[in-house]
Amino acid sequence: MNALVRAEVLKLRSTRMLAWLLLATLAFVVLTVVFSVPSASATDTTLSLDEPALLARLVGDSFGVPGVTMVLLGVLAFTQEVRYGTVSSTFLVEPRRSRVLVAKGVALILAGVAITVPTLALSTTVTMALIRSKDGNVTTGVQFGQVAAGVFVVMALYGLIGLAIGALVRNQIVAVVAALVWLLAAERLLIDALPQVERWTPLGTTLGLLQLEPVGTTHGGLLDAPISGLLLAGYTTAAVALALIVAPRRDIR
Repeated sequence: MNALVRAEVLKLRSTRMLAWLLLATLAFVVLTVVFSVPSASATDTTLSLDEPALLARLVGDSFGVPGVTMVLLGVLAFTQEVRYGTVSSTFLVEPRRSRVLVAKGVALILAGVAITVPTLALSTTVTMALIRSKDGNVTTGVQFGQVAAGVFVVMALYGLIGLAIGALVRNQIVAVVAALVWLLAAERLLIDALPQVERWTPLGTTLGLLQLEPVGTTHGGLLDAPISGLLLAGYTTAAVALALIVAPRRDIR
C-alpha cells in the first residue's frame, strides 16, 4: 500500500495540474478576502470591523474556491487515467482496484494538506493586513483555531468526494461539469427553494463546520460545528463506499 500511495503522490506531483490549481486557488483567495473585508463606513454587512469573530469568519469564507479546487482535483485524479488510458496499466500493477482507489484517496488527503497550508497562511496574512489597515479588530482566539482546523477537514473530505465522483462517472468532462453544476448552482437553487434543508446539505454542513453563520448563509440555523463535521464526513463516507463498490466491477475500456 505504501508503494501505491507513493505512486499516486508522484502522479499528482509530476503534472502541472496541481501547480496550476494551487496558483489559481491562491489568486481567488486573495480576491475573495479583498472583496469580503468590510469598510469602516459599511452599514449593510453582516460583520463589522469591531466584530471579534471577523478574522475567523473571513478566513473560513475564503475557502469557497479552494473547496471547489479539491473536488476538481479528486475528479481529475481518477478521470485523467481513464482519459489517457493509463488506468489499465495501473490496474495491471495492482489488480485489486479498491486498493488503488484507497491509495488515490490517501494521496489526495496529502495533496489537500499541501494546498491548505499555503492557502491558509496567505488568507490569514492578507485578511489581517486588510483589517488592520482599516483599524479593525484582529482576534486570533479559539474560534479562529477551530476554523483553521475545520478547513483542513473540509479540504480532505472534498478531495475524497471528488474522487468518488470521478470513479463513478469516469468520463472526465461529464464528471467535472456535474461537480461544478452541483457546487456552484444546483445545491444553491435547492437551498433557495427549500431554505429549511440548508443545514442538512453538504454546503450547509460545510458552512456549519467553518462557523460561517451568518456570513455564509442568509437562512440561519446551521448545525453546530462538530455535528456539521460528522454529517459532512457521513456524506463523504457514503460517496466513497459507493465508489468502492461500483468502480471495481466496471470494465476498463
